Amino acid sequence: MASTDLAALFAPRSVAVLGASERPGSSAGYVMRNLARFGYAGRVIPVHPRGGTVFGLPAVAALSDLDEAPDCVVIGLRAELVPAALEEAGRLGSRAAVVLASGFAETGAEGAALEAELIAIARRHGMAVCGPNCLGLVSRGSGAALYSSTISPEMPQGRTALISASGASAIALAHSGQIGIGALVSAGNGAVTGLAAYVAHFAQDPDIDTIAMVIEDIGDPDALATAMQAVHAAGKSAVALRVGRSALGQRATAAHTGALAGTEEAARAFCRRAGILDLPDMDSFLAALRLCGAQPTPPALKRAAVLGVSGGGVAHVADIAAETGLPLAELSDRSVAALRELLPGFATPQNPLDVTGAAFGGSGIYARALDILDADPSVGVTLAVQDAPPALAPDMATEYEGIAGACASYTGATPLVALSNLSAGLHPQVAAAYGEALRLPGTRAGLTAIAAWLTTPRAVTWRRAEGTDILPRALSESAARALLGLPGPIETLATSAAEARAQVAALPGKAVLKIASPDIAHKTEAGGVALSVGAEAAAEAYERIVASARAHAPAARIDGVLVQEMVTGGIEAMLGLVDSPPYGLGLVVGLGGTMVELLQDSAFELLPVTAERAAEMLDDTRLGALLSGYRGAPPCDRAALVAAMVALSEFGCRHADALEAVDLNPVRVLEAGQGLRLLDALILPKAAE
Repeated sequence: MASTDLAALFAPRSVAVLGASERPGSSAGYVMRNLARFGYAGRVIPVHPRGGTVFGLPAVAALSDLDEAPDCVVIGLRAELVPAALEEAGRLGSRAAVVLASGFAETGAEGAALEAELIAIARRHGMAVCGPNCLGLVSRGSGAALYSSTISPEMPQGRTALISASGASAIALAHSGQIGIGALVSAGNGAVTGLAAYVAHFAQDPDIDTIAMVIEDIGDPDALATAMQAVHAAGKSAVALRVGRSALGQRATAAHTGALAGTEEAARAFCRRAGILDLPDMDSFLAALRLCGAQPTPPALKRAAVLGVSGGGVAHVADIAAETGLPLAELSDRSVAALRELLPGFATPQNPLDVTGAAFGGSGIYARALDILDADPSVGVTLAVQDAPPALAPDMATEYEGIAGACASYTGATPLVALSNLSAGLHPQVAAAYGEALRLPGTRAGLTAIAAWLTTPRAVTWRRAEGTDILPRALSESAARALLGLPGPIETLATSAAEARAQVAALPGKAVLKIASPDIAHKTEAGGVALSVGAEAAAEAYERIVASARAHAPAARIDGVLVQEMVTGGIEAMLGLVDSPPYGLGLVVGLGGTMVELLQDSAFELLPVTAERAAEMLDDTRLGALLSGYRGAPPCDRAALVAAMVALSEFGCRHADALEAVDLNPVRVLEAGQGLRLLDALILPKAAE
């Protein structure tokens, strides 16, 4: 749904309200009251079977009684009556509708069928539809308060559009007092007009700068990525709070909207690749919205400076900064020298910086420290950390006004954020002294938001892999390795115990024997692997492997036994591809071997994966440190592993339509300059339709 199609939702010239009633608790009655309270100037048409008047306005018995179609129809009827009402509105020429009723896909198969009917009607008539299972929407610019709950015109107004599947969450956030609302959408199931359509609309809305999303279901990631391109082109920001990330959260989400959240790692990767700030809780979500509202474009430098008047306080901030992934700047020699000259002799000029109690002396020390940090070439943002809780006595609060005033009068080019460790807020007189300075409450919430604001790229770098190259229906380990084009160990195929003995004897050292079967994916579970086999034990190992594999999978095709050189040295890694609907294929890398499930140490990225991103993924796991040479071990061939990751990504992109998963474990990464070896390779094509 193109963004222009949503004008009838957010700026309708006329609104018809089906089910309009003055009865207390009526959903359509709430809409009628809100339209009046928010000063909607367009035509409002109550629709009630008995006609008469509703809230003093003449009502019609049916939409067909109107002389012209209303731009938007609010349907406040039971779920089973919605399709007929929507069909009538569409046939008359209405361009938009708000469906308030529950009882659709969130309730099961019968409701899903009703929702499918609603979708078909809307598409046939080219209508935008908010809902079903929603509270509706509010547009502050037009006064179109098509909202079926109590909502106040005193709600802070601003330039943020808030889109939420949950109506209750929308109300809570909009009335938090921390953000100003330009538009509010309770999207419900988003059956017809989904998240991407709202984002595309607000990307072009001149009254909106920041787009806030409380997401239960991404919906169509391709469409959302396209919408985000428009957001970035307009110089705007989009911030997400995704709910349903845990197993229990997904169950609750499904009960509410009828949609399960996607794989968490894939959803997180998608947000990063789409340039969406992805926050974990409401407090950090609100903090990020305030940051983006104050400065939509983050500084090029991604490191922070921290200053305060307590060594313990700034150390606490540094601790939480490390946990939230917010890097701190290394101050320049010039800054250190200037701070040493400014501060008392017992102060340490460093980052985080304790300017000591000297800042309370009224000598301007705090303001000059801010200027020194502003001039430092490595500092991207300065965090002025100071608590002044609401319960302070007035004379105590007065002591902090000088610090607040220094922040209020700051004019440096480096962004300044006043951060309080306590989320309880500030004493009113101190808060007033901060003036227009940006203030964020709560250490973890504030730093989490700042880290996301600083480090999230403002660009879309994801596109769905859509390669159409076909794959054989079954691939042996050797065939999989050959298809991938990545090196493996020296290997031969033995079809008898005698051949196995001879082939092992021909190797320079011990061998690994594995069952060779395109039908046995997990060889270890089938008893199909023997390690460190010498020539004297090769025949017995051959017989045992074949017997065990036949017992495990009687119908499996067995080609024989692979005899491989036993590659030693280096470290074991794991590489893989996995399909993560609705986002498509992603690449996984981490520590390999038999401990991979236990250690759970891996990094994930959606395809395509560049060499730069592959290197970053390695550093996100313990594998990165091991590759560099841990505890005196020689460095391993990191470049070869990065190249293999890129090659696997390219393979996945070419075969995206046919590929379910790839499992390369273990991958032996040898010493630097010696490359790597795929010791096992499994390619799983998608099952035939």
